[in-house]
Amino acid sequence: MSLGRNKSSAYLLCATFLWLISSALFSASWAEEITPKVDASNDFVSTEIVPEEISHVEVAWELDAYYTDVGLNIPLTDKPIPTIRSNKESVILEQLIEGSFTPRFMLIEASIYPMPILGTYLKSNQPQLYQNGQVANTNLNIIESATAGFQEPWAVSLFLGNIAKLVRPGDPRIGSNIGYTGYLFSGGQQHIKNNVLIDDSWFELEWKIKGKLDYANEKLGWSFRAGAKYHQNPGISDVVYVSLFRSSLNAQWPILSWLNNSSFNIKTHFTQDTLKFVRQEIIIGKKVPTWSWNRFTPTVETGLIWSSPDEYRDLLRDSPNAMLTFIFRPSIEF
Repeated sequence: MSLGRNKSSAYLLCATFLWLISSALFSASWAEEITPKVDASNDFVSTEIVPEEISHVEVAWELDAYYTDVGLNIPLTDKPIPTIRSNKESVILEQLIEGSFTPRFMLIEASIYPMPILGTYLKSNQPQLYQNGQVANTNLNIIESATAGFQEPWAVSLFLGNIAKLVRPGDPRIGSNIGYTGYLFSGGQQHIKNNVLIDDSWFELEWKIKGKLDYANEKLGWSFRAGAKYHQNPGISDVVYVSLFRSSLNAQWPILSWLNNSSFNIKTHFTQDTLKFVRQEIIIGKKVPTWSWNRFTPTVETGLIWSSPDEYRDLLRDSPNAMLTFIFRPSIEF
């Protein structure tokens, strides 16, 4: 279904949106201090309110070849930011989820995706150069492999949820050690299909949990997302999706280890009207720590994107066959 054909879905989303804002503005009673806990392995685990970590408006940004954003973090209450102290990811996830259904923070964000934008530019304005990326006697295009994976060139987003500072016991915190849980509303006006820009006013609603740890000898990031995406363009199917991401980096781990110093990103799409499986993204990355790894780390991501012809309709469904796109992304992680 599309927003133009099913206005009731849009009304329901708007009502949900208004309810979340009302809850955030008028209900912050959930944020009581949590009693410290100790698990069976004697690993120190606690959630506490740190007095100096008073909530205040913050500007945050991230620069990356594939995802660049700037955001404004706005507290909706005068409650301090909670701090979770633990070595265990499972405990951090559990504590982040607790109380996540009543938002206390708002994040307004604008993001652009430079490499996907470059891919659309080269295909439309430099067709010969784009064609030169074709590997002889195959359907593989190096430029497409390096720029594929994003279905929009930019987005504006509103996050309503909760934020917690993440601290490993006995280790001073550096960087942006923070976790998020809550609701994300995103929208834009363009869609990318095979590195071609298509006019499309789209809207996305998702629930997500996300964390990032940055220590002197280790970096760790993860996220889980589940949501729905609606398109004004009738040629693009509305979908529901789930997504998992994890990334780890540690200079003390063996470089050739398959599980350590690696990342994975998995995303699965189903149509909203029939729950038909229409898209699968599987991207695996490998990181190579250097002696100066805390400054930069060479990485390479490879993977596959499978797309069913039912992902599109009408004139945009230009092939009766499924499409398989190879992903190859060499980059530098700072």
